[in-house]
Amino acid sequence: MAGPQIAHARLIPMNGDQVESDETKHIAVQFNPATLRLTLANTLHANSAGGSGGRRPAAQYVDKSESSLAVELVFDTTLEQPGAPANSDVRKLTGKIAEAFMRPVDPDSARPRAPQRCRFQWGSFMFTGMLASYGETLDFFAPEGIPLRATLALTFKEDRYQFDMDESVQAAARQQPTFAAGGGALSAAQATQAAGANPRQWRKVADLNQLENPRFTPDGGVLVPRSLFG
Repeated sequence: MAGPQIAHARLIPMNGDQVESDETKHIAVQFNPATLRLTLANTLHANSAGGSGGRRPAAQYVDKSESSLAVELVFDTTLEQPGAPANSDVRKLTGKIAEAFMRPVDPDSARPRAPQRCRFQWGSFMFTGMLASYGETLDFFAPEGIPLRATLALTFKEDRYQFDMDESVQAAARQQPTFAAGGGALSAAQATQAAGANPRQWRKVADLNQLENPRFTPDGGVLVPRSLFG
């Protein structure tokens, strides 16, 4: 049975407050990031009329709110990728992000306009803002000097509070593993059998629990896939 389909993060151009409906303009990341760093900040101002004789602090109000998202994305062309043959310059991929979201609109005019806003979306996580900074580290090269791997450090900013999520994205139903007793005297096969599953499937139990030696199981017990029951 095929495993669950992995959702990949996307960079989506914005038309005003609406996402670009032409999905060919959406840029999918090659590898999902390990972490996302969301920062929310308020600038507070004091109301001078709020104090009284210096005994009470002046009332404060939010003068400005802003949010930012920092993310690192890795791109690699040592193998063939959509839009980039194997061992081709990785900047054929990263350049799409710089061109779409970092390059000013009408850069040669007297007053270039701000770059297009972007929505970063990964499953239910959403952040909409402008790409404020773009850092590219090239760290693997072909013998000819062609860069094959790049890490992008991107920071998106928006002058408003936002903590958005796409509630239409729902988790798929998955079978949860069951717990079985373990201990040094029990092998993976014996622990599997004691749980009521087929002991011939001990390899799956060993893989799930990352057992270095399947002849022994940890005292804390092991997890047994529910697919082994039945």
